[in-house]
Amino acid sequence: MKCERCDGRGYIEVEEMCPNCNGSGKAKSFDPKLTAELSDEQIAMFAKGICGVCRGTGKVKTVKVCPDCNGTGKANVCKICGAKIAGDSDLCPKCKKKPHAYQLSNSCGIEDIRLNRVYVGKVSGVTDIGVFVNLNKRLRGLIHRKNLGNAKLSEDDSVLVRVSNIRPTGEIDLVLNPMDNYAVIEVSKDAPKVKIAEVESYTGKLVEIRGKVTHIKQTAGPTVFTIIDESGAINAAAFEGGERAYPEIKVDDIVRAIGIVKKRDAKPQLEVLEMERLLGEEAYEIQRLIEKELERKSEPVFRGFLIESEVLEKLKDEMMNVARELRRAVFESRPIIIRHHWDADGVCSGVALEVALIDLVEKVHPDPEAKYYLVKRKVSRAPFYELEDVVKDLDEALEDMERHGDKMPLVVLADNGSGYEDVPAIRQFLTFGADVITIDHHFPDEEVDSYLLYHVNPYKVGGDSNYTAGVLCVEIARMVNPDIEGLEFLAGVSVIGDRSEGEVLKYVELSGASREELYDTGLALEFEGFYLRFRSASGIIHEILGFGRKDRQKKLVEMLSGYAKEAIEAQLKTAMSGVKVQRLPNGVALAAFDVENYAKRFTFPPPGKLTGEVHDRLKREYNRIVTIGYGPDFAVIRSEGVELDIPRFVRELQREIPDGGVEGGGHLVVGSIKFIPARRKDVLSKLAAKIGSL
Repeated sequence: MKCERCDGRGYIEVEEMCPNCNGSGKAKSFDPKLTAELSDEQIAMFAKGICGVCRGTGKVKTVKVCPDCNGTGKANVCKICGAKIAGDSDLCPKCKKKPHAYQLSNSCGIEDIRLNRVYVGKVSGVTDIGVFVNLNKRLRGLIHRKNLGNAKLSEDDSVLVRVSNIRPTGEIDLVLNPMDNYAVIEVSKDAPKVKIAEVESYTGKLVEIRGKVTHIKQTAGPTVFTIIDESGAINAAAFEGGERAYPEIKVDDIVRAIGIVKKRDAKPQLEVLEMERLLGEEAYEIQRLIEKELERKSEPVFRGFLIESEVLEKLKDEMMNVARELRRAVFESRPIIIRHHWDADGVCSGVALEVALIDLVEKVHPDPEAKYYLVKRKVSRAPFYELEDVVKDLDEALEDMERHGDKMPLVVLADNGSGYEDVPAIRQFLTFGADVITIDHHFPDEEVDSYLLYHVNPYKVGGDSNYTAGVLCVEIARMVNPDIEGLEFLAGVSVIGDRSEGEVLKYVELSGASREELYDTGLALEFEGFYLRFRSASGIIHEILGFGRKDRQKKLVEMLSGYAKEAIEAQLKTAMSGVKVQRLPNGVALAAFDVENYAKRFTFPPPGKLTGEVHDRLKREYNRIVTIGYGPDFAVIRSEGVELDIPRFVRELQREIPDGGVEGGGHLVVGSIKFIPARRKDVLSKLAAKIGSL
């Protein structure tokens, strides 16, 4: 409350009789001490017989400390009855005579204690020398045994105590002071209000910050609140013996926190003494300033694409939107899940985004462990976001919401997420308030767009699958964090790994590596990924892609790609003996082989990779060829020189064999189909007929 008398200024203007002319307004002489600061015009007035001090009015205005608030600018009212009082007293004369005790807030220190005042305390320990009483979290005093009398006190008892002495060592002597029908007066301390960006200069001092809670982490010790304002972010640790501190405060609340600034891992941290939620106009203004600054910080950095490309230029706006959303998620402490396919292109896509985001988190987030819970890269074995994956992601997200107050994540689907088969999983996540973004180069289904926040796909602007997901993610990663080096290599591995052609081959030149090195790196990724199964294993994968020691990367790639080539050759010897090739009426060579009976199970290469290797050897003999590797309930399709439309084939087979359980997709000319084992013959025969009618 502002002091009404001075309107919060702490001083008032008082009109008094002019000391020079004694109120007459006339004077021929003057005291130099009174007129030292007069203007030439005022001094000239004296020659005319007019007092220049008061300009002939007989009165002057002086500034004095406001007697109602003693210069504080705040209205002084009785802490009990609310009546206005003069001076710095906290009680009116009437209430001073009533029983009352003071309750110290946790921000109060020993300097705020007054002798002979009665305080509310809690017994913290009963010993042979007396009873220790906590006056707040910071202050503890002792009731000596001789002053206990017949009182029987136990731990956690609430007591009224009077301060009888404060020793030079800081020890506080207390005596019991029981009362009935007493009023409690809360005492809080005014701490300097500072912006979060300024707290480091207040290390070791008590400060007050105001901002928005973006994350809450419960530990075995303190509860750690991440608080942001328009200037920065800080971790605020509140200690409650392993229990959740301030359970009433949730993520996105605007709060006022008072505490002592300490250093943790070379970064400032606030050790919270008091924290409360703010509401109303003040909270709105803080939220407005934070939102304005978030918009500024979230703006992506575009320094041009790595190559000249009309397709990329057409995708630029959508890619910028994705980069903006990713940056905002980092600044708001919103978890980001990156789900990508497990092949070389998918891994390069996910890692490009991962390294850019983690580096940004490390730069701007006060919690050194934030990179582990804010950015999560996960692998999808299927070439789409299947229900098995979304159930895991959703369960983890809901658990983090309950334990840490996390927001629902921003989900990024890389090298998948464009097909109708992705829709069931996406819809399930949307039900709980998540947002989903797709960065893909598979042929898109129109239905999926209605469920996506943003959809980056070259087909949507007249491009094709040669613009790999890895290329798109590398360019977006550069918009998110332009300081990351080595992304060109990821784009090159992606292009070679997915056998892309056209202008994207410029990324191979930019990578600084040969085609053979890029191919071997992609092969090493797929070999390691096959045995990692569903684990992202960022440590190993980053080493393979060059984000570690370069000498170790070279040895690792040579070793893993060597293992992969040996495994492929071993499998091909058997697989090629089972391949049957027939000429279709339209001249297309159709090659088929039974993966189940002509390949080992649960070993590298998997059916999709093995079918691709068989196809690569066969296309040396045939200009127009389609290779199908089939099993009990699936078929993997590869083609060369034939304009297939696998998504269309899938839709037609679903209509023609309604009880076949047909599903699948992929690129137009590369993909896979699943079906019920009992209908395998029907599915494969109709598929062959469709290929023969092209």
